Amino acid sequence: MIYYKGIKVSCFIEYHNKEKVMNKRTFLIILLIGGLMMTGLAGCGENKNSREWIENKVSEVSRVYPTENLFDLFKQFPEGFEVYQVYMNDKVSIKIYLTGNSQFKTITGKLIRKDLKSEKKTDIIDVTYIEQKFIFSDEERAKEIWELNGFLFQELTINKSILSEFTLESQSYDSVTNGFDISYSVSNPIINKFFRKSSSKNSTLEFGSSLQNNDYYYYSVVIDYKDGYYFRETVSNGELNNGE
Repeated sequence: MIYYKGIKVSCFIEYHNKEKVMNKRTFLIILLIGGLMMTGLAGCGENKNSREWIENKVSEVSRVYPTENLFDLFKQFPEGFEVYQVYMNDKVSIKIYLTGNSQFKTITGKLIRKDLKSEKKTDIIDVTYIEQKFIFSDEERAKEIWELNGFLFQELTINKSILSEFTLESQSYDSVTNGFDISYSVSNPIINKFFRKSSSKNSTLEFGSSLQNNDYYYYSVVIDYKDGYYFRETVSNGELNNGE
């Protein structure tokens, strides 16, 4: 048995080793806490309710706006997609929804007219998109009820630069749902031509979305002329439940 100043050397070594282990654990704990604090500070520095942050997200609609040929949407969404449009007032709604089937490379859906007072669907017309044309099971009736005769994303270009030039009305972010929306006051000749308005007519242009995951694309575009009509157009690589 070896002693040093009255202390067993084996005990001294054991104590020294324990101290080294404790110091290492303390260092790792401090390192972990420091990393968490840095992550928290980085998150706090990201203002998700700011115009800049929301516009960075909304600029993703440039993947779709513009897309003249609907079959080009398969390039953006190779697994398939759904598009939906509604144009309505307090009496009637006109809805069209289409599904892009990735397996068969087809785009089909329905055009529906609904009487909002009776809650009855007065017209349900089959739609097929072929060779850049909408083909209806009842061509004459479809032309009567679907005056827009197309999707806004076939005409309108949206990107980050264009968004920055619009006059901001409001923006908001919901930390619970990760949803956000942003509204602008615009006088856009392309939008006005689409709705058959005068070229200088003012309207509210709104974008809305939900950040469910990085692979999920869902954006709605709303146009409001404050004239009693409501317009919304949605494109997604997920299910829209026929726009309902």
